[in-house]
Amino acid sequence: MRRTALLAAMLFCSGTIAKETPVNLAVDDVPVAQVLQALADMARQNIIIAPEVKGSISLQLHELAWGRALRAVLTGAGLAQEKQDGVIYISSGSSAAQKLARLEAERQKKRQARPLKTQSVDLHHAEAAELAKAGDRLLGPRGTLTADRRTNRLLIRDDPEHLPGLLAWVAEMDLPVGQVALSAFIVTINEKSLRELGVKWALAEGPSGRGQPGNLRSDLAVAGATAQAGFNIGRIGGRLLELELSALERRQQLEIIASPRLIASHLQPASIKQGSEIPYQVSSGESGATSVQFKEAVLGMEVTPTVLPRDRVRLKLRITEDMPGQVLQQAGGEVLAIDKQEIETQVELNSGETLALGGIFSQKRKLADGSVPLLSEIPLLGRLFRYSGKANERRELVVFITPRIIPAG
Repeated sequence: MRRTALLAAMLFCSGTIAKETPVNLAVDDVPVAQVLQALADMARQNIIIAPEVKGSISLQLHELAWGRALRAVLTGAGLAQEKQDGVIYISSGSSAAQKLARLEAERQKKRQARPLKTQSVDLHHAEAAELAKAGDRLLGPRGTLTADRRTNRLLIRDDPEHLPGLLAWVAEMDLPVGQVALSAFIVTINEKSLRELGVKWALAEGPSGRGQPGNLRSDLAVAGATAQAGFNIGRIGGRLLELELSALERRQQLEIIASPRLIASHLQPASIKQGSEIPYQVSSGESGATSVQFKEAVLGMEVTPTVLPRDRVRLKLRITEDMPGQVLQQAGGEVLAIDKQEIETQVELNSGETLALGGIFSQKRKLADGSVPLLSEIPLLGRLFRYSGKANERRELVVFITPRIIPAG
């Protein structure tokens, strides 16, 4: 009865149809195997239906291509198809999944039986240990990545199909990183001499790359207490800064405290310190025993450069000046305080451009000599027209730093 109903429903299609011809089909509670056989007859397709395919289906299809109609029937019945050598094999979904799992297991077994291939790569720029750690996730299930620190060599052992991708990745990662040569001058200078150098304060680099007024701040810690103090940032042109500073130093208008030089790699911190360690005694508690510990009193600079496109450099700077402070009285004796001054900022500038950082002030007593022109040169009486004394001079701690990108190669 159901077979008759199925055939009657297919009278809409006259004779054999091509696979691309639309199918019109309507059935009600018909065994799904019969529906599949009828579809195969319509398009003259070879089909084999597995014995576990059972159950009935009701459907109504209008103007569907033969392939879409077949997929609709299979989806509605929870079946799967596989085509081999011009024959369509129909089986239950669970049976198809089991077959796929068996095939995958066989492929894995064959893959496990194949010998691994070993490749050694000499690295010229990257560190083997870092690449070994980063590339571990790119390996196959049996692959290993070993770093030889002594020769900076990478040993890759994996399935042959994985090696080309791994070697291409290593070649992309083994590139030279940018390096920046940093020259700095740390000086104490008066305001007049700063103007002579052409320093313009409060020029921070805006997003557009032009100088725009900025208001930057830094944490300033003195003798263990934390306070906030503003600092200045500026730029000067690419003139002979070292010669100008030396000339001002000879005229006693500034004092060069330090002039560090260092080379730092892209995104790698570099630091330099100059100073001393001051010993102090520490009591160990109820026993009364004391031990000697040390505190640093140094002038230090730490910088992390980032090489940017268009010959620009971003600098993350931290400059500290720690000096011996007051002697504090405690129950166990005297303790020396350390006066700390610190500047920490991040700026962006062109390669070869000089950055000036300031805002930490100090008072310095200096001898002041003067005379009245001509009259001071008269013998005996000239001393009446000459004078000398002491005066306080307000000086600023200023750091001039110039980054220059080192060309690759």
